Formats: sequence, structure tokens, C-alpha cells
Amino acid sequence: MGAHSLYLKDPAGSRFVAGGRPEAEALFGVPLPPLPFPEREGGREVFFVKFHPRLRTLLQRFLQGLLAQIGMQSPGPPRPDSGKDQAEYEAALGRILRSVKCTDRRFGLSNLFWLAHSRDVADCLREMEAKTPTVRKLKYSLHPILSSFYRQVEQSARRELERHEGEHASFLAGGNENTALIDAVIEDGFAFTELSITDLDFNQFLASNKRYRLSSDLFFEIYTILLRETERRIREGDRGILGRAARHLPALPREQYQTQPGAAKIMMNAHVMTYLFGDAWSTGTKLMGSAKIKAEAERRKPAEILDAFLDLVNGVKRFEILSWMRDRVQLLYPFGAGKELDEKVASGARLYEFGESAQVLNNAVNATVLFLDLRGFTKTSEGQISERDLTRELYTVFDAFVPLVRRFGGTVDKFLGDGIMVTYGSEHVDPLDPLNALRTAILCQETLRRLREEKKTYFKMGIAIHYGRVYLARFIADENAVQSTVIGRNVNLAGRLSSAAKKPMDEDETGEIFPDPPPTVSGLRVTVDAAGTLFNEGIAISRDTLVQLETHLPLTHAEGGQSTHMEYFDEPIGRRIRIRYAGDAKFKGVRSSFPVYEVDYEV
Repeated sequence: MGAHSLYLKDPAGSRFVAGGRPEAEALFGVPLPPLPFPEREGGREVFFVKFHPRLRTLLQRFLQGLLAQIGMQSPGPPRPDSGKDQAEYEAALGRILRSVKCTDRRFGLSNLFWLAHSRDVADCLREMEAKTPTVRKLKYSLHPILSSFYRQVEQSARRELERHEGEHASFLAGGNENTALIDAVIEDGFAFTELSITDLDFNQFLASNKRYRLSSDLFFEIYTILLRETERRIREGDRGILGRAARHLPALPREQYQTQPGAAKIMMNAHVMTYLFGDAWSTGTKLMGSAKIKAEAERRKPAEILDAFLDLVNGVKRFEILSWMRDRVQLLYPFGAGKELDEKVASGARLYEFGESAQVLNNAVNATVLFLDLRGFTKTSEGQISERDLTRELYTVFDAFVPLVRRFGGTVDKFLGDGIMVTYGSEHVDPLDPLNALRTAILCQETLRRLREEKKTYFKMGIAIHYGRVYLARFIADENAVQSTVIGRNVNLAGRLSSAAKKPMDEDETGEIFPDPPPTVSGLRVTVDAAGTLFNEGIAISRDTLVQLETHLPLTHAEGGQSTHMEYFDEPIGRRIRIRYAGDAKFKGVRSSFPVYEVDYEV
């Protein structure tokens, strides 16, 4: 779980990256550093983040002290003790980081913290720049100080955690923790001084920031030669370039190859750049024919020049992805514009709060839970069938169900031996989640019917759908594996709705006579007897699910036989859906009766 899709910037809006997930993995490692769940707002993913109010004050004092050290004249009276300001900021930051790491559980909270805090630092410097223009030039000289400071704080937080938590700290972090995102924020030199890649001024950045050991003139000289060589080879149909572009930049439309922005993205790809630098006769000759490069090569080794250039290229590409992700961070301040975010949080939006005690607020979400529960599994497993054949039959059934779950935006939470638990809205809430769960249920029942007709299975199935508040939990299995799931009363109710009683294949040999339910079109049945016992060999939904469907669908009331029902024709699956009240079920441990509705559909 997490937000790995945020690493995939749309090439239409990028300057240097266009390779999709493979390029992101080349820059940040495999697996990609995790990020927690974002919210969706206006069709985009966002993170609502709140820092302890005093952290911004301490940050401002810390930055003012650093700028004063490197020559900035403060417009106001100088602070008497900048060393104390730094110590207070460092202590507060260390406490927050330790709390974040304890709370993280390989969820990506540490990565989100550094994205958000680097955004706050860049915002703070931009505000200072608006008041004191000299900050624009001086801020680029801050990187060595900032990088050293933040690296020390990060490492100290890890050591303190290990000292107090011991093996538990290592267990929480996992055996394959990927710190590449944090390393990029702290080491690359862009995140604390630039708000986005579009704001980056290479001339000023490279003139003051010595991180990359490369002047802006030299960078642009190499860049321009490589770009022109790439454009020429694309025009001439060079198979080496075109083949690498097709293979490693699949998200870049082919019609953009002939444009300068498209050629730049191709040239900046690591596989293409390796190909260009490997051509000593063409690219090498043009590089060494440059007076600027030749003069620099007389001062230091050519390999050092190219290494510095590639280091800068990778840093720039990492920052473009980081700034793309960081643009999704909305900082919640305790005043002014923060009131709007306060209202969103009050309405249930997930909030990541980084203070003395890091926590995720509103980690419970309104989600739709779907249970698919096979009928006849116990009888079949105890009969004359081998475990191998039983497993193959389950593979046949479940392999056919999973694509349907994914088609309508569901997430397989877990396999339960004879069933599947699926959630809708645990990652991204969609008002149509209950309908998408219903679509999945209908197509899964249809798929199972077809498999029975083909003699590939003898199972029948009861399906339950329930909408309600669930809590997101992450359980750590070992050094590498994490099980993400939803828990709570509504998950238990969905399970009860699915498998409270299993009439025909498991219990119909008792001789008990059941009342005939109203006829159905699909042949699937959900009934509740006079004692409140639920029998489900069809699709059962709760009243809470029905309320959500009624809110978003034009359901019509209709008469049919001896009962009334609601109807809706769903175009995506081409079925007329009918919903009928089945009765009030009684579940053990649940005080009140539970209204249950049967879903029928035209075959």
C-alpha cells in the first residue's frame, strides 16, 4: 500500500523525466520509498500535513541565524543568541523525528515528513526573500550547512531510537528500508531552496552551490552538445536512440520525439545518455571539440567532469519527481488560510500531524467491504478430493475474480481459504464505491455460474456488501512483509452478512423445510427466516449500503409478484439490477436486528 503512483510524473508536464516507474526506480531504488495514503481533492492526490505550531517559529529563527552568518544584514534588530535558536530547533526536530519513526511502521511517514518539512523550509526562505531580496542569492550558499545539519539530526534520531527501542526499532524499520527519498531531500541541494523544478535557476544555483563541482557554463555546454546529438539521431532514425526511447520511455508519446522538449527527455534518460557517451567517434569528438570542455579537461580529469555532470543530471531528475510529489502537500497552519483545511479535517479528511507525538488523524475511513464466501468448501475439502485438486479449483475460481475486483477499483484485502475480502475506499474514496462493489459481485456470480456450467467447479457462493466506518491498520509480519488491512465492527458485520448461515450445500441435508422465497431472475437467493437466520447464496447488502446507492443512483420502485423492489439499469455491466428487502437478520453478539436486502439481476 502507499502512493507509488506519485513517482510517475506525466511526461506532458515534465522537463527532464519521462520514463515512468523504471526511471523512478533507477533514481530512487527498488522498491520505491513508501509514502502513506493521500486524499483525493479536485481529481488529484493531496496530503494534509500539520506541524507543531512552534516548529515554524524555530525554523525562521534558525534560518535567520544562518543567513546572518554568511553575510545577510537583517532588516530588524539582530537576535542575541543564534546558537541557542539552532539548539532549540535541533532539539524540537529530533523529538518529532523520533516520534515519526516510532509511528511509521514502514508506512512512509518519515518520507512524508521530509517532503513536507523541506517544503516548509523553501516556503520560509521564499517569504524572507520577498522581504529581503539579497536572500535570493545568499540562500544557495546555505546548502552545505543545511545538508550537514539535517543529516546530523536524522542520524541522531535513528541512534536515539535504537538506543531506547533496541531490536524493536530495527523491526519497525524493516530489513530493506529504502532511505533514497530522504537522502535526495537532504543531499541533492534543491529541496530546501527551491519550491519546484520550474523555479530552478541553474546559473545562480551552480554559481553559489558547490555541491556539484560544475559551473553553469560547463553544464549547459555538455547539455547542449548532447541535446543536439540526440535531435540529429532522432531525425536520422538512429536505431540505438529510438529503440532505447521506446523501451525505457514508454509513457512519452512518439510524436513528441521530434520536439525539443521530447528530445531533451530522451537525452536525459540514463540508458540513452550511456549510449551517447559510449560513442567516442561522434559524441566524444564533439565534446572534446568544445573549447570550454577542453579547457576544463586540462584542469582535471575528463572522467571527473562527466561524473559531476551525471551527478547533477540525476539530482535534477530526482528533484523534479520530489517537487511533483511535494506539490501534493498542503500544510495546515493554525491561522489564516489553514481554516479551510481545518474544515476539511473536521469533515473526515486524513491528516498527518507531526508534533511531539506524530499521529495520523482520521485514519478511519468510510469504506465498502465486500466478502465473497464459497459454499460447499468444507464438505468438498472433507470429501474424496486431494488438497492439490482442491487448491487448483480455488485457483480457477479466484483467478477469475481478481481481475473483476481490480476493474472496478477494489483492493483484495486478504484471501480467507474459502473466500476473499475486498475493500473499496480504503485508499481513495469514491462516492460510487458501493455501486462498484455491487458490479463486482454480480460479475463474480456470473463468472462462477459459467465455471459451474463448464464443470470447472461445483462451488456456489454467498456475497455480502456493507458500507461503514473502518480503521486502517498495518501489521508487521517480519523484516520485509507488512500486512495492511481494515478492522472494526463494520468489517465484522460484513463477514456475518456473508456467512451467517449456508443453506443448500452445507446444511440442506438436515431435512429442515424452508419457506419458498420470492422467485428471482438470476436464480440466486438471499432469505431471512422467522427466527432472523440469514441464508445467503446470492448477493446480500446492508441498509447502509442501500442508502449510499439511493443517494447516487436513480433507483425506481417497481412491483414484481408478491413483493416490491427497486430497479436500476447499469450500463457498464449491461444488467438491470433489482434490490428487494429480504428481512431482519439477527447475529450473535449484535443487539439490534440487521436489515438485509437481496440483490437480483437479469441474466
